[in-house]
Amino acid sequence: MRKAIRLEMKRQSDSGLRAKNKLRMLIKTAGQILFFLIVILLSYSVVSAGLARSRGEVPDILGFNLFVVESGSMEPTFNIGAVIICRRPGNPEKLKVNDIVTFKNLSGDIVTHRIVEVVRDDAGNTAYRTKGDNPRNSVDPELLTPDRVISVFVAKIPLT
Repeated sequence: MRKAIRLEMKRQSDSGLRAKNKLRMLIKTAGQILFFLIVILLSYSVVSAGLARSRGEVPDILGFNLFVVESGSMEPTFNIGAVIICRRPGNPEKLKVNDIVTFKNLSGDIVTHRIVEVVRDDAGNTAYRTKGDNPRNSVDPELLTPDRVISVFVAKIPLT
């Protein structure tokens, strides 16, 4: 009887070990697949960003852009060196007051400022008046047309 009990306990123990080993293998395989997918996504992102830059475009990853704030025009909202995440706008003609947008100004520089006024002409065309958040800034002299909007602010990466 004791021998039968020991054999049964050993069989159950072996079956439990096999189940644990299968679970470990499954987790290990899932981890390897996830790692492989991340490597593919990162590789695609690097190649895509390089191609976009070579064409003079702003690189994006899955519709999002990263920008480094290079001037104090948006202080205190964004300090110099802050990294911001932006996304392409669904419809750049539907932006509203207080949206923070990144755009190309008429000189070709990339600028991030806040929309302070939405302007519509008699034909119904939309344009935006923008301004940096720094109190020393005045309103930007040129109106921003929707075709020059690159992206809309989503979040700030807290590096500083």
